[in-house]
Amino acid sequence: MADKTPYFQNEKRYNKCSTCSKKTGPLFENLIEIKTDENNRWLNTNEAAEFLRLTPNALRILVHRAQVKYYKFGRRLRFRENDLHSLILPTEV
Repeated sequence: MADKTPYFQNEKRYNKCSTCSKKTGPLFENLIEIKTDENNRWLNTNEAAEFLRLTPNALRILVHRAQVKYYKFGRRLRFRENDLHSLILPTEV
């Protein structure tokens, strides 16, 4: 005969510990804590375009021409505020 306990009482868990709610193991030991200050914010395309006073499409054109430093997270473009500040500041020739 099979197990006599009702099906809903049998807990199906991937890990053996039923009382462990804390994430442990090699996957979670290497977490990096990101410290951000006020000037090191991440901006999305719309926020960066507003910061530069451009349209989002104009900003995408600058990204395509490699005139703006950007980072890709999956399919999303992200910009650091420090990089955009350096884009605005006048440079000496």
